[in-house]
Amino acid sequence: MNIFNFKKIASLKRMLFFFMGIFLQIVSISSTSLCQQINFHSPQNIKSFADFLFCDKDYLRAIYEYEKYLSFIDDDTIQFKIAISYSSINDQIDAVEKFKTIKITSPLYEESKIELLKSLYLLNVNSQYFTYADEIIESKSRYSINAEKIKNTSRLLLNHELPDKQIFLFPFDENEKKTLSNFYDRKTNPSYKSGIIAGILSTIIPGAGKIYTKDYSDGITAFLLTGLFTYLAYTNFEHNHSERAWIFTAAGVGFYTGNIYGSIASAQIFNAKINFEFDEGVKLFLQEKNYFTPVYDFCK
Repeated sequence: MNIFNFKKIASLKRMLFFFMGIFLQIVSISSTSLCQQINFHSPQNIKSFADFLFCDKDYLRAIYEYEKYLSFIDDDTIQFKIAISYSSINDQIDAVEKFKTIKITSPLYEESKIELLKSLYLLNVNSQYFTYADEIIESKSRYSINAEKIKNTSRLLLNHELPDKQIFLFPFDENEKKTLSNFYDRKTNPSYKSGIIAGILSTIIPGAGKIYTKDYSDGITAFLLTGLFTYLAYTNFEHNHSERAWIFTAAGVGFYTGNIYGSIASAQIFNAKINFEFDEGVKLFLQEKNYFTPVYDFCK
């Protein structure tokens, strides 16, 4: 390549860098001008950004932006969305406080009450929760039936006497009644296993108590080991091997008594599992029903 070609390439490079510099200056000036025209800190733009974050389920940052917006404009819808955001990140204490700020004149006032009830449930099913539920039910508001539904369902999680089945199922629709009827029957007549029966069965036949509590592998193991050590003790006594016979006797007695105690414990574990699975089923039902709260179209 000759010297002329090198000079030509160098000249083209200088021209390219020159025009790129001009282009970048134009872009920079245009961007500065556009930023001056758009006020990103205006209330409307803050709200738009907060709405974007809310719909993107970035609730923590949405709360921050909504609070900035409220410093300019008092808006119950924004207060409500902040409360929903707190509830969505499971900060139910702040959610309750925000829902309480919704004014009675707000179009979202009744929604705020049922949402507040949901937050109280998630905080703790206590007397305050039931008192508030009764207030909504007695008010005959738009969501009185919803409040009765969540109240009745949550009663399944307590060790309190339930009302008559017909009264309990009254607020639910037909599909819900099928599920709740099953929950009601399981609550009032749980399929518990008796620790006393389990112990007696294992006293008569080693391992029978564990089979009664559906702990089949342990039941069979207890039966075989107790039987084996009993047999070994018997044969050693029969052949005058007293020392070994007493060792096997002690082992057999140990397995026999352990099998009785284990059967009683197995019944307790079985019953605890029944309670756990029941409670988890009720909680899952409430989650799937969104705690009988409305579905909002803020992000449509």
